Amino acid sequence: MPKDLPGFYFDTQKNRYFPLSSRPSTSSQSTLSSPKRSGSSVAVDPPTTPRVISHHTRSAQTLNQRLLSDIQCTRIASTSRFDFSQTASFGDITEFGVRSDNGSTRRYIGDNKGWLYTCSVAQTYMWPAEINLHSHSQVSSIRISGQKCVATCFGPVTKVAVQDLHVTGRTTLITLNQLHDVRVSHLQDNALILGAKGKAVYIPNIDISGSVQHLSNPQNSDVFALDRDENLVYTGLRNGSIIRHDLRVSSNKHDGQLLFHSRFTPSKNSTSPSPVLYLKLVKDSQLLVSRMNGELCTYDTRFPVHSTPSQIFTGHRNSVTQKLGICIDPMHEFLFAAGEDRCIRGWSLRTGTALHGTSSVAVSVPASTSRSSSTSTSYSDLDQFRNPFNTEFPTPIPTMQVTEEGDGSLCLWAGSRQTLYQYFLGQYSKTC
Repeated sequence: MPKDLPGFYFDTQKNRYFPLSSRPSTSSQSTLSSPKRSGSSVAVDPPTTPRVISHHTRSAQTLNQRLLSDIQCTRIASTSRFDFSQTASFGDITEFGVRSDNGSTRRYIGDNKGWLYTCSVAQTYMWPAEINLHSHSQVSSIRISGQKCVATCFGPVTKVAVQDLHVTGRTTLITLNQLHDVRVSHLQDNALILGAKGKAVYIPNIDISGSVQHLSNPQNSDVFALDRDENLVYTGLRNGSIIRHDLRVSSNKHDGQLLFHSRFTPSKNSTSPSPVLYLKLVKDSQLLVSRMNGELCTYDTRFPVHSTPSQIFTGHRNSVTQKLGICIDPMHEFLFAAGEDRCIRGWSLRTGTALHGTSSVAVSVPASTSRSSSTSTSYSDLDQFRNPFNTEFPTPIPTMQVTEEGDGSLCLWAGSRQTLYQYFLGQYSKTC
C-alpha cells in the first residue's frame, strides 16, 4: 500500500489528496458485537484492562537501550580486522557497489576515467574492466536493485550502463541527449531516477528508456542528492532546497513540496544555504541530510515546515567538496561519513553518539601503500590501517558502503585512489 503524505491520504479514484480528517469511516457496529442467534448463547470475553507502563519503566527501558547502544558503539569503534586490494583501475575510484544473491556476490567499482569494473568473491583481487561509459567523464553512481545494475557518468553526454545480472557479460548502454551532468541516481527494480543539471527525471522502466517523466524543479537548480520511499521522491539541490515529489501526481499539475523551507531557503538577510549532498530516509520518518558546509543531521518528514533537526551528528568535516563517501548499515543503526580532512567518522543513528577509535591520534597512510594478489606486506606496516576511525587516508574518500556478508558480519568498504579498503566492523585482528 503506497504511503501518503503526513496528514493526508491519497484517493486513487479521484487522483488527489484529502485531509485525514475527511477519510470515510470504515468502522462498523457489527464488528463490535456478535449477531444474536435464537436458542443459543454467545460467550463474550470480558474487556481487558490495557497495560499501563509507568514513567519509571519507560525510563529503565530507555536507559537499557542507551547502554546497549553504547556497547555496540564501543565494539564498532574498536574494529581492527581489515583487508585491502589494489584494483589496477585506469583511474581513481569514484563509486562502489555490491550485489549478493543466493550465496553469490559481485562487486562493482567505477573510476574517474569512465570505466566500470566488476569482480566475484572468488576473484577478490581481480577487477576486469567491463565497459567504458565515457572516456572523459567519471562514473558518478552505481546502483543495484533486483536483477539490475545501473551505472551513470558525469559529463555533457549522459550514458547509462544497464546490466542484467541474469545474463553474464551483457551490458546495454543508453544515451540520454537531453540530460547532462548526472551526479546521482536511484534504482528500484526497473524504475530509475536520475539527478542531473537543473532537473531530475523518472524512468518507470529502464527496459523502455523512451518513457521519461520530468520531476518539477521550478528553481532549475542542479540535483545533488536523491532518495525514494515508494511513491515519494526526495531531491536535494545545489541551492540548498529539499523538494518532495509524488510520482502519482503529474509534474505539470504539481511543483513538488518544499521541505523545511525556513532553514533551507535563503532570506534577504542571510547567505545562500549550503548545497544538499546526501539524502537518506531512516527510521521510517527521519530524513538524513548532509550539506557541503559540514552539517549532518536528521529531520522529521512528518513536519515538513518544522526546520529544527531531530538529531545532529557533530564532528563531520566539509566545506567545498561535493563528492564524499557517506553510508549507513542495512539495519539503520550506524552512520559513516568521510570528511574533507581524509578521515572517516561514525555515529550511532539511534543516539547520535560518535564512534571514537582506539587511539586518539589519526595515523597517516602513505599514498603508495597498497596490496595486490601477488604482493605481501608485513604486519607492522599494516598497523596504520587497522582502525578506520584512526586512519588519515591518502585522499578524501569519495565512496563508501556497508554490506552484510554471507556469515552475517558487517563490512565497511572505502575507496581511495586505486585502493579498496574493507573493514570488518566490530571484529578484531588476531595479530593485534
